[in-house]
Amino acid sequence: MEPLLKKDQTILLTIKRLGINGEGIGYYKRQAVFVPGLIPPEEAIVRITDVKQNYATADIVTIRIKAAKRTTPFCKHYYQCGGCQTQHIAYEEQLLLKEDMLQQTLERYANLTNKDVTYLDMVGLSHPDHYRYKSQMPVENTKDGITTGFYKPGTNDLVPIVECPVHSDAINNVNRQIIDICDKHDIQAFDPKLMRGLLRYIVIRESFKTGEIQVTLVITIFNKALHKVAEEILKLDHVVSVGISKNHDKKNIEIFGQDVEILAGKDYIEEGIGDTIYELKPKAFYQLNPEMAIKMYTYIKTLLPKDNDNSIVDAYCGAGAIAMYMAPYAKKVIGIDSSKESIYSALHNKKKNNIANVEFEVGEVKDVLPALYDKGFEPNVLIMDPPRSGLDSNTLDILTRKPIDTIIYVSCNPSTLAKNLKILLRKYKVETVKPFDMFPQTSHIESVVHLTKK
Repeated sequence: MEPLLKKDQTILLTIKRLGINGEGIGYYKRQAVFVPGLIPPEEAIVRITDVKQNYATADIVTIRIKAAKRTTPFCKHYYQCGGCQTQHIAYEEQLLLKEDMLQQTLERYANLTNKDVTYLDMVGLSHPDHYRYKSQMPVENTKDGITTGFYKPGTNDLVPIVECPVHSDAINNVNRQIIDICDKHDIQAFDPKLMRGLLRYIVIRESFKTGEIQVTLVITIFNKALHKVAEEILKLDHVVSVGISKNHDKKNIEIFGQDVEILAGKDYIEEGIGDTIYELKPKAFYQLNPEMAIKMYTYIKTLLPKDNDNSIVDAYCGAGAIAMYMAPYAKKVIGIDSSKESIYSALHNKKKNNIANVEFEVGEVKDVLPALYDKGFEPNVLIMDPPRSGLDSNTLDILTRKPIDTIIYVSCNPSTLAKNLKILLRKYKVETVKPFDMFPQTSHIESVVHLTKK
């Protein structure tokens, strides 16, 4: 059939909703058209950039009718940088549009309507800037020395950014000074075209609880000048740990290499919620928005059965933050994660906090969970926070073959969440869906889904 639209064609489009990547979505004779930078209910002249079987993409030519909630981005790099997608929308409207996006995704892929499930209001931040307590910024050479930055959407072109307004002030200050120190010692960025240079990423994590800062330089090869660089970085305010991680494979999509070597200071920083302290090594997972993480963990606690006699599995547990936070409300908690670094941190944190009823296992959930069943451990609560790809087919099969009384599914990707829920609905009922704005100014949505066994 002849496509309705053609490349370079200009059309008048009214935006009906926000897409999962933050783009505006309108319809031309029932064909969806995705336009970055537009928001509902704007009307604009757009130029078609690509036509697929079921949809088309377009760029803005001119906006005819602007949305009342359109606002001026607070970052001067916003329209070049690919880090944020929704700064041009007033924050209160961002929350409403994300709620709508989540509901439409779950309805489309999992057939979950308002009649089937209770959708709760999204939890936002009172100050939706400077909220990120971890930065992972690629590095590039310039005529004036090295710079950090973020890539333009869909390209490998770096937008030079030394201070990012969604990073904490302390991280921005340290990042700026690290660049000066590296320039002083002639540490150059790795150039993948010339296959020369040393530094690939500067990774900085700040503790929300203590203010301690951890720095990791991701490099291609070791240079003895890095020892002096590390010593100088350690003298910066609040920096207590400086390490390096070798990652020389330019095709590797992971930022860190296999190991981290500490060159100066200690090998961890202290983070925490309430009285629980977490010692985090550089590769250990912890939420980069700790303020929202506390709100989310507090909410998850309310979903637990009230008898405090729970047997809980915390799947994809990272450094054990949720597992240890839930320990007072359980008879036993077992955390599972495939990262040895995360489990090492979790075991250390368990000992540090003197928590007796929590254990941790290294491995894939699809392997460890049935092994626990074989040992006679049958949880009545499963808390899981999988990666963006969602649950694998083997894990879904286990959960439908041997249903658990309560599942609390923490998701950062509505699409994979919906596809997973469609399968889980064979044996479970979705009670509530509550979104948390873990990543303000972006299109990302964190949500907590409460399921019970049918």
